[in-house]
Amino acid sequence: MKKSLLAAAALSVLASNAFAETNVPQSAVKNLSVTVYNNGLGLVKDTRGVPFEKGTNTVSFAGVSAQIQPETALFSGDGVRVVEQNFNFDLLNRQSLLQKFLGKQIKVVSTNPATGAETTEDATVLAADDGVVLKIGDRIETDSKARLIFPDVPATLRDKPTLTVDLLSDKAGSRDVNLSYLTNGLTWRADYVAELNDAEDSIDLNGWVTLTNDSGADYKNADMQFVAGSVNRVRPMTRARPMMMMAKAAAVYDSVSNMAEEELMDYHLYSLGRKTDILSNQTKQLALLSGSNIQARKEYRFDDITPVYSPRQKEFDTRSAAIYLQFVNDKKSNLGMALPAGTMRVYKADSKQRIFFVGEDRIKHTPENEKIKLALGEAFDVTAKGKQTAYTQFSPKAYEASYEITFQNAKNVPVTVYSYQSLPDGWTITNNSAAYTKENAGQVLWQITVPAKGKTVLTYTVRVKGE
Repeated sequence: MKKSLLAAAALSVLASNAFAETNVPQSAVKNLSVTVYNNGLGLVKDTRGVPFEKGTNTVSFAGVSAQIQPETALFSGDGVRVVEQNFNFDLLNRQSLLQKFLGKQIKVVSTNPATGAETTEDATVLAADDGVVLKIGDRIETDSKARLIFPDVPATLRDKPTLTVDLLSDKAGSRDVNLSYLTNGLTWRADYVAELNDAEDSIDLNGWVTLTNDSGADYKNADMQFVAGSVNRVRPMTRARPMMMMAKAAAVYDSVSNMAEEELMDYHLYSLGRKTDILSNQTKQLALLSGSNIQARKEYRFDDITPVYSPRQKEFDTRSAAIYLQFVNDKKSNLGMALPAGTMRVYKADSKQRIFFVGEDRIKHTPENEKIKLALGEAFDVTAKGKQTAYTQFSPKAYEASYEITFQNAKNVPVTVYSYQSLPDGWTITNNSAAYTKENAGQVLWQITVPAKGKTVLTYTVRVKGE
């Protein structure tokens, strides 16, 4: 009998604890870490102090992301075990209040425009989807301009997205609980600004992480990490919950320090060396890197000026040179860290030191010691025109073709052009007016100097041996 009474008492304590909710606000956060991935995914790690009773405790963690993936939530704490968890994203607002009071009574306060006197009446909410429909006494009113007074706030409505968890504690007392979860609505990209010097042989480079927070939550005093690389994710079988619509805030710039970079398995991790705030609806830029006097080379490039091998094709259109800027991501060039994919914008000062935008290109994830080549645009003053001067057929698969390419330079200084030519299998250059470099089995490169306000003519003959 005594054992039965004790058991009943224990069950009573557990039941009472299960229904007693402990609200843990954002102010209880002791440590916060946010890791953002390239594909719009964020990992939030949140540590809060929680007061526990022995047994089952219902604990509400307010201020989690509105785009949390609840199934990814992970709790840990000494002597604490998860029994059940619910994500409550039914937020408190006028519309949600009306929905909760469908068929129930509220009060309506009307003001007489002539006297200013207020009248309070009981009303029943009939509909709230497409405008408000109220029954007031014997009449029905829609879209009433009167003030609505609700008797209370339903327990299911929250002022912030809330994760509610039933936790089983082995003892009473306060202890830390670690909450980790994945969320949508956090994105980042790399942006780079390069300034080309007067001689056009070096750049000063600044890199930024541009972070956008559309998750519906504020992350204050948080450690920040960014992962570069494509993390595989399973496509959900059910339709995802619609994202919250939010307006972007103006960018917030932060250039206090560069980030530490390290390998994370087969990805790269960038860690901000201090804590920062990431507010909802905010776009923020954080300093990623800074380098000065990085050796660079501007390149006037032509690809396949004479692309067709045919006895009928004799002359080709005039083409403008493509402008490329090339440098190496190594320590010798004052760089030497893995660069995440992003857009690199290039600027240059004129003779009066006024800065102008001269082109941009997107770079891929670039490991240390790899070349970076930016396509900036087309040259106005550097052109080329090619023509086929001879063609001899030896057999159905063997022939010889001769070409002439005229490079013209309208600039006041000499330039070097880089002319890349693709060649068919079995090629041999039998005659050429300038030396070439074999880039690979099917491509050669001529580096041709063109004088200021002048031209240079390249001639060559290709023999193709048929099989």
